[in-house]
Amino acid sequence: MRDSLGLSGNLWRLGARPVEVFAVADALAYPEFKEAGLLDTAVVTVRYDNGAIATAEASFSAAYGYDVRGEIFGSAGMVTAGDAREHSARHYTAAGEASATTRLNIDLFHQAYTDELVSFAAAARGGEVAGARGEDARAALVIALASVASVQERRPVALAADGSLA
Repeated sequence: MRDSLGLSGNLWRLGARPVEVFAVADALAYPEFKEAGLLDTAVVTVRYDNGAIATAEASFSAAYGYDVRGEIFGSAGMVTAGDAREHSARHYTAAGEASATTRLNIDLFHQAYTDELVSFAAAARGGEVAGARGEDARAALVIALASVASVQERRPVALAADGSLA
C-alpha cells in the first residue's frame, strides 16, 4: 500500500531502523516528585538509518484536557492525527477563542480501543494480525529504554544493528 505521502506499508513501519536516541527530561510541573524519579516533562529525538529524525514531547501537565497528537512531516507531504478539542465548535469573545476539550483518554480513544478489540478478537479466531505486531512493540520498548538511559546518562544512546541497546 502507498499513501499520499509515498510511504509504503503501515505508518508504524516506516522502513527505517532507529540508530540513536537522545532524551532530556525533568520534573517541571511537579518538582516535588523529582527525588522519587518522576520526571513529568520530556523531549526525545530518534535518528533513523535512512536519515529521518523523529521527535516526541510529553508532559503530565495538560490542564486543558487529555491531549495526544501526532504529525509526520516529509518531503512529499504531512499526516496529522489527534486534536485536543472535543468538537469543532469554538466560542469567540473579547477574551479570545475557547473550545471544549477532551478530558479523559477513554473519550479521546473510544473508537480506537473498540477497533483494537475487534482486531484482536479476529486474530484470536485465526485471522490475520492487522496493525502493529510483537516486533513493533519490542522496537518501541527499546526506544523507551534508550530514552531512560539517555536521560540518566545525559548523552545520546546508540542502538545496535539488531535493534537492541548497543
